[in-house]
Amino acid sequence: MLTSVGPTITITHLKGSTPRRHKDKASIKFRTCKMSDPLSIAASVIALLQLTATATQYLKDVKNGSADRLRLRDELRSTACLLEMLKDRVEDVDDASETEEALKPGSIRALAEPDGPLSLFGQILQEIITKLEPQANLRRLAKPFTWPFDKKDISEMLNSLERLKSHFSLIMQNDLRELAKLSNLKLNDLNDKADRSEAKSRDEEAIKIISWISPISFHAKHIDILERVEPGTGTWLIEHDTFQSWLRGDIDVLWCPGIPGAGKTSLVSLIINRLEQERDADTTCAYVYCDYNQRLEQTSYALLSSLLQQVLRNFADQPLPADVSVLYSQHQKYGTRPTQTQITEILQNLTAKLATFYIVVDALDECGESEEDALQFMEIVSSLGAHVKVLCTSRFSTTFEEHFSQSEKLQISAQNADITMFLEAQIRQKYRLSRHVRADPKLKDEIVETIIQESQGMFLLAKLHLESLSQKINRKEVRVSLKTLPASLNATYSEALDRIYRQAPEAVELAEAVLFWVLCAKRSLTILELQQIYATQDLPEDVGLEEDDLPDADILTGVCGGLIMVDSDSRTVRLVHYTAQQYFEQFHSQKLMQARVSITNISLKYLALPNFSSGICTTDKAMAQRLEEYPFLDYAAKHWGAEINKFDQDGNVPAFDKLASSTTALGTTSQAFCIPSYRHSNWSQEFPRDIPALVLAATFDLPRVLQRMVRMGHDLESKGTDEDTALIRAASFGHQENVRVLLDLGADKNARDHMNETALQRAAGNGEADVIKVLLEKEADVNVSTSSDWTALMAAVSSGNIEAVQILVDAGANLMAETVWGDSALSLATRNGQEAIATLLADRGAILPHGPAGRRASTVASRRGFLQLVRRLTADYEAVANQPLQRQSLRIMGGLPQIREATEPVRAEGEPNSAEAPELDQGDFFEATEGLEYSIGFSRRYDLKERLGKGHFAEVFTCINRVTGLVYAAKAWKIEQWTKASAKIEGIHYETQTLQKVSKGSHPNILRLVDLFVEYTEARIYIVLELAPDGELFNFIVMKQRLTEVEARKIFQQVFSALEFLHGLGLVHRDIKPENILLFDKECLHIKLADFGLTKDISCGPDSVELTTTLCGTPSYVAPEVLEDETLRQYGLGVDVWSAGVVLYICLCGFPPFSDELYSEAFPYTLSQQIRSGRFDYPSPYWDPIGDPALDLIDSMLVVVTERRFSVKQCIDHPWTVDENPSILQDAIRSASPEPM
Repeated sequence: MLTSVGPTITITHLKGSTPRRHKDKASIKFRTCKMSDPLSIAASVIALLQLTATATQYLKDVKNGSADRLRLRDELRSTACLLEMLKDRVEDVDDASETEEALKPGSIRALAEPDGPLSLFGQILQEIITKLEPQANLRRLAKPFTWPFDKKDISEMLNSLERLKSHFSLIMQNDLRELAKLSNLKLNDLNDKADRSEAKSRDEEAIKIISWISPISFHAKHIDILERVEPGTGTWLIEHDTFQSWLRGDIDVLWCPGIPGAGKTSLVSLIINRLEQERDADTTCAYVYCDYNQRLEQTSYALLSSLLQQVLRNFADQPLPADVSVLYSQHQKYGTRPTQTQITEILQNLTAKLATFYIVVDALDECGESEEDALQFMEIVSSLGAHVKVLCTSRFSTTFEEHFSQSEKLQISAQNADITMFLEAQIRQKYRLSRHVRADPKLKDEIVETIIQESQGMFLLAKLHLESLSQKINRKEVRVSLKTLPASLNATYSEALDRIYRQAPEAVELAEAVLFWVLCAKRSLTILELQQIYATQDLPEDVGLEEDDLPDADILTGVCGGLIMVDSDSRTVRLVHYTAQQYFEQFHSQKLMQARVSITNISLKYLALPNFSSGICTTDKAMAQRLEEYPFLDYAAKHWGAEINKFDQDGNVPAFDKLASSTTALGTTSQAFCIPSYRHSNWSQEFPRDIPALVLAATFDLPRVLQRMVRMGHDLESKGTDEDTALIRAASFGHQENVRVLLDLGADKNARDHMNETALQRAAGNGEADVIKVLLEKEADVNVSTSSDWTALMAAVSSGNIEAVQILVDAGANLMAETVWGDSALSLATRNGQEAIATLLADRGAILPHGPAGRRASTVASRRGFLQLVRRLTADYEAVANQPLQRQSLRIMGGLPQIREATEPVRAEGEPNSAEAPELDQGDFFEATEGLEYSIGFSRRYDLKERLGKGHFAEVFTCINRVTGLVYAAKAWKIEQWTKASAKIEGIHYETQTLQKVSKGSHPNILRLVDLFVEYTEARIYIVLELAPDGELFNFIVMKQRLTEVEARKIFQQVFSALEFLHGLGLVHRDIKPENILLFDKECLHIKLADFGLTKDISCGPDSVELTTTLCGTPSYVAPEVLEDETLRQYGLGVDVWSAGVVLYICLCGFPPFSDELYSEAFPYTLSQQIRSGRFDYPSPYWDPIGDPALDLIDSMLVVVTERRFSVKQCIDHPWTVDENPSILQDAIRSASPEPM
């Protein structure tokens, strides 16, 4: 323990008496001493120097972070040098007190301040150490140090360190004037955490949409490959004239062929790194690392989606493009995925504005099942525009040679200079070889020269040869082996396998298991997953997995003869090269099958471990912790049945029988199976409960297992809370034989799930053509529809699978069927840009529907350039050809003749009265709801419960999600005659659009829209919202009579945050009042802003807004500018600040600042006059306990002159809002108050 007195920095090590690297976590505390004596300060500086050494060492240990890590480390060392000098000056203060160089008392006091440079430097060190110090638990065995800082963190820390160095220099120069200017020095990374947290919340919806675009990300793989590249290698390619010409944009397509193992992937990582370093506002890059083991997943559609996702992430600092948001909302409504045409169009549109869009594709020969598939992807990429510059690598191929015959070619091979650098660096890192070379320096040259000669231009062979030599125990064995190095890859792999088999029996058994598990796994496994797999296989029945069961991570990977590699960032294990996979598949297929059986049985055993006896996790936090401690749960739940059908002949899988007999294990498995790739709120709870074993088994292709289960007594029609039967589940996942067996056993082919869909509709929605055939052969109803008249044909169109559409059409699907909102299969295909499917449907006699949906489809198709199709489909509709989509204008909010609240909609001029009202027209109803992101089938998802209240137009109920059991509030409208409905729907339309817009930001203080349902057949609209369990702030104030400043501060920190979010979107709420502030937790005073019926979007471009003129609001809360004469009325975001000021006033005293009740002979002002002149006071004794800072904030908010009124940001930064104990404000700060009368 090291402590000091004075401006103390106390470093307490939790174990031991001295700091120990990687072992003991330091607890760093700061406190200010009354006496700033030099001895105490010197002790604090010494303590900081020790911490600097620890932080620097941690930075050295991190395996990634690259340039950022080095810059931060160098900056710490530079700061430490200044501290060393400062320590000497402090220690010499007594001896040099009479000299000019002696530190003055003012300089010493500057060091001793509570927020002085020593304290702030300690905080930087604390953050670095806390984030980089390893954890001592299960994860310790498998995870190295990783880089936890983003670019912004690094920039802020470097800036802070630079200012600190200036501060230290000024202290040593005794420059008290400049020190005074630095007295408010703060750390951005500490003070801005709240801002960053809020920004992160606002970006959550955008991140969710970007993640939805594609499940494939190549970033982690790129980082890992780049970090493995030996520094200095690859320069020949970067400097090559042909590559430089491509980089300048002179070459459109550059093909870089090379033999397997030539180092193409490593060079690609250098190219991508160069492009990312030089990226600016006019250029961007995207890349693909093809993988031999992922050929089935690497479709053109999947890779194009990944390219689009990368472009969106490259410009994440900009607002999400509207086209992307619209695409997301359209497909969320139907539960579908974008088509390849839509992905390609958006990618083309987004990058068309760029000067250059670089696309790099590595290992094109590993892209798909055939070379033709790979070239199809290249054709699409090349067609994106002239601004696209493509570079791709591949092995040599006559097919590729022909395709790229008109393109530039740059052949890749391992350069001798690069191999030399690589070998010399690796020799230094190999324990045995480095000792041999130190004993005989000539040996290094022999090794390098021989391996270069034998590697035949392949980095891979050089690496494998060196791995073989690194196991030799003496120099003679090394020299003998150099004479017999294998000459081919297969021979090298065989030799590596021989080395494995020459190990001790336990090591051989471990190496075989690990190697073949990696080979046959359905996805990449992490080190910790492999440890848990190995430990689980030998566990006795009903015995839990413990940390002591796990084999050491280094031993586990070290016995595999250099045939596997561990990614430093993700800690996933992979083969050294795809040619190794081909070798083992060709020569060791039997052992691969044994490994498949092994990993299947281990997965089933793992799922039933006592470690999960507590059942499902009820919170996201609990599930995250479970997955962190037991990561193999994800793999086991999602892949346990993937291989059974390849080796099982009779459906008898004892390990599955045990899983199926445990409801706890079934629940655990079902929950883990449904874990999404992107973690949003409630991510772990969005899974169906009570899933039967038969339904779980139907998730995989296990027809014999299903047959045996049914014969053993499992109910064919059993279902969980999602009401999926085994048949529906099997059809959804495309398991043709499962479907056939279940139908033969008597499964109900027309059973429906909780959304009223059948197996045929689910199969059609996923484009499962083979399953559709089987269901139709068994006479499934081809024209079955949901409650919204959504048919299987429409679902197939949405899937984009033309074969599925063809099968349904041939089976007699009704081409003229329309949804309740007027869409048909043809209008969906036309609007989605599916020209081939639309043409097929038109050829079979389909026509566009007569109504808005048909008109909208033809217009969109025309804009897409499908002119021939449009002319064909719109022969009867010439009047609407090429016309823009028709939209209804927003209605004017109800007027307030004397500040009355808008409650009844105003009848528009020419609108019929109720006596002559026509019946509600479906087309008008559809048009009114166009643009909303809504669903159909409210009663299938929710059960209505207690009625909470009834208003002018709507009733509010509690409702329960039938799948998850979560409780929400449901606001229900019944629409009858159009006279009343038109204005009503317009208001609903606007309110729901606003709710959807603000809900996308996932702000913690904005009431979240959960679901929107439009039921055309019932003429009902349902809005599902979060339920506020503790009611309105209004009732809370009434109950308490007044709030304390602490309570009011907690509430208004959230109110201001919500308003800042709304204003950032260009939205003005226009009705801030206690009734519209809801309490979600009365104990911690968590609030959410609600009721967006009067909210208006006044944005008119980046960083600008327009003023609005409507007279609306609630009388006591409206701002003075709202009450201006109609010819002068203009107002903006400031009206919300005024209203919030009124609410704050009421919170602190219990009554409003403006009221007609105040009118008297002595105070002859009406409510309107009081507001327009800003006349209010803080009467005693009600305001006596309230401090001046609160009054100052209210004064600054209730300012009549809008230019002088505080903005929301100023309210947030005000001392009363920020500080629980604000000091008395200086007069200069109260610039906006008092208002002149």
